[in-house]
Amino acid sequence: MNTQILTRESDGIFELIFNRPEKCNALSDEMIGGLSEALERFAQEKSLRVMLIRANGKYFSSGVEINRNISPETNGSTLDGRHWYRNKFHRIFDEIEMIEKPVVVAHQGPCFGGALELSLSCDFRLCTPAASYALPEINIGALPGSGGISRLTRIAGPHWTRWLVMAAEQISAQQALSVGLVHAVYTQEEFEERVWQFCQRLVQQPYELLGLAKLTIELATDLGRAQGRDVERISNSILFTGAEHKALVQAFLERQSARRKSS
Repeated sequence: MNTQILTRESDGIFELIFNRPEKCNALSDEMIGGLSEALERFAQEKSLRVMLIRANGKYFSSGVEINRNISPETNGSTLDGRHWYRNKFHRIFDEIEMIEKPVVVAHQGPCFGGALELSLSCDFRLCTPAASYALPEINIGALPGSGGISRLTRIAGPHWTRWLVMAAEQISAQQALSVGLVHAVYTQEEFEERVWQFCQRLVQQPYELLGLAKLTIELATDLGRAQGRDVERISNSILFTGAEHKALVQAFLERQSARRKSS
């Protein structure tokens, strides 16, 4: 039984909880394995509509656990190192990004290193004022290698990526909000309720539409403007033929009719 990762389900929301507070939720091999198993389940079960990743304790996570396995035994081969990264972290973080369901991460405290790379692959990042963010890999002679540069550059631009990666500076929750790294900062008192309400709103959104929206946004981000609009047209042509779209339009028209009659 994996006690470092807890999971529970409620009303279509699949919670994954880091539960290693005595180690600042440092990401162990056991936690990475538990995350991988949970993602597979989330992807396969249609009743699970939204994944919420959060943590117990003061830290969201201090990052990947520093031990003898922090880097691969490459025997001088750079190819071995690239394979290690792809199999250990890239596959999991890419899966979060590719799952056609929303993944929300909630930071109640500091989020560093590999945990920030994990969070950058999620669709929504929410936090409290106690959260802070850093990519300190340069201090151990390495660079963020699992999206910490590539994803952060897309989200916050090269200006702030240099600040976090090259200078190894730490930024506050409010700074993270101002540069687009997080979507919202909630007070400690309202955090749990606001995060849950946000996830509930996502659950209520049309299932097929959310999946296609996520895919369309990802494609459009890396395409030119004309090709991006082509993707939008293709996506809507798929949605227009579905029963979900027709039912929602009909419900909208009925609400409008009812309002006109009551006014």
